Amino acid sequence: MSADGWSQRFAPENIQSNANGETIYQKTGGTDRSYLTIATTPYTNSKSNQYVGLAFWQENAVSGTRQDMDFYIFTYGLPTSAATVPRSGVAGFRTDTFGAVSTPGQEPRSFQGQGDFSVDFAAGVFATHSYLNETTLVTDQGVSGGGIEFTGAGHLSSSSGTFSGNALYEGWFGSAAGPLAGRFYGPNGEELGGAFSGANGNGMTVAGGFTGQRDATVQAQNLTLINLTSSQHFYVQYLNNLVGGLNQQNAETLSFGPPTSDLYGGQFTINDKVAGIDPNFTEYRKTFSSSYDSQDVTLKLYKPGGGNSELALTYASFVHYSTTVPFGTGRQRVDQYGAYGLGTPSGLLAGKTGTGSYRGILYGTGRQYPSNIFYDVKGTSQFAVDFGAQSYTGALAMKGTPSDGSGVIDFGSYDVAGRLTNTGVTGVLTRAGVETGQFAPRFYGPDGEEIVAPFSVTAPTGAAGAGITIQGVAAAKRQ
Repeated sequence: MSADGWSQRFAPENIQSNANGETIYQKTGGTDRSYLTIATTPYTNSKSNQYVGLAFWQENAVSGTRQDMDFYIFTYGLPTSAATVPRSGVAGFRTDTFGAVSTPGQEPRSFQGQGDFSVDFAAGVFATHSYLNETTLVTDQGVSGGGIEFTGAGHLSSSSGTFSGNALYEGWFGSAAGPLAGRFYGPNGEELGGAFSGANGNGMTVAGGFTGQRDATVQAQNLTLINLTSSQHFYVQYLNNLVGGLNQQNAETLSFGPPTSDLYGGQFTINDKVAGIDPNFTEYRKTFSSSYDSQDVTLKLYKPGGGNSELALTYASFVHYSTTVPFGTGRQRVDQYGAYGLGTPSGLLAGKTGTGSYRGILYGTGRQYPSNIFYDVKGTSQFAVDFGAQSYTGALAMKGTPSDGSGVIDFGSYDVAGRLTNTGVTGVLTRAGVETGQFAPRFYGPDGEEIVAPFSVTAPTGAAGAGITIQGVAAAKRQ
């Protein structure tokens, strides 16, 4: 064994125990200790792996009352060749995760737990999650429960049997993010193994590994919007922390719930589809009634995938919901724009480095008070993300076509900026340095490949269309 300047050789005479699919080696040199553990049977599953093993190497160096530990974890075995890795379909794996976590001032802990690994071979993406237990290494105290977990996601290599992405460990003393890498094992990818590491600004470090066996009882998650293999419930995100729901039951049937109780929604089927003006949207129209009111609802969903001639999104989309509600002696038009899709888990990108450039589109509805003139707003969006600094900047440019037939208004460009945090993404929308509205972005995809952001802006004094309020959504993908 060799890594980072350490080198060690373990022989049969160094075996301390060999039972239940686990072999432990130990070597002693003065006060120092070297350990190598090889596990071919998962710690949370009695069924032995056939093609992959988990191993971890520990070097303990003792000086007085201080012990320093170097810990390496990896998988090994009979890898799947690039030619025999499946190229179509989806699969679920039952996984076993193990590792160690260290936090300054606290007793080091090991962790382990069972989870699942979903892969879409055609799209070349994966996601994995495990609930874990932590155990202190000296006093053998255990901690379990919600919030102690491992999350990972990323892409498969197109030229080998490997995969890589981002990892997030959330434990008793905080969270740590970093890289993840692994590969498939067995003749046809029957098993898998990988390792991950992470750190945070408080000195917390984590190193872990996992193995997995393909398991027909594990329901593979939906990983892209263009290949939904099972029904999927989406939370639709609006401004002001409002949330609605979209339950995609199959390709032609969905249930939609608006974000507030005064707006009506429900089941939409192929019979409610209409030929809309914009071919990049799927449009539904339906009347919903209660004992108090009836509302004619129009629901537009931005089409994902290559069939969209404007912006081919894979993981995210947005809705434009419109209706009218009672207001005074008449009715008032309501337009709502919300984002939905397969979101990047909060904090997963905290350990990502480098930068990303995103380009996309913008849709919205403008309204001028008190004339009540409406504007069909379209435009462009662009974002520059610095993952190392966990920050971003960008701009939204938009034009509006009025409902009264007067001239198109060029609303100009508005600046956006914010930070990536463990709980989400912040957003500020400004013009000439003055805050003029709201902006609520979110990343989608296993590696934050796409951004969708509802927004609201009121054109300020001195700008084109001053006083017009625009509600809309911006969508962009990494170039």
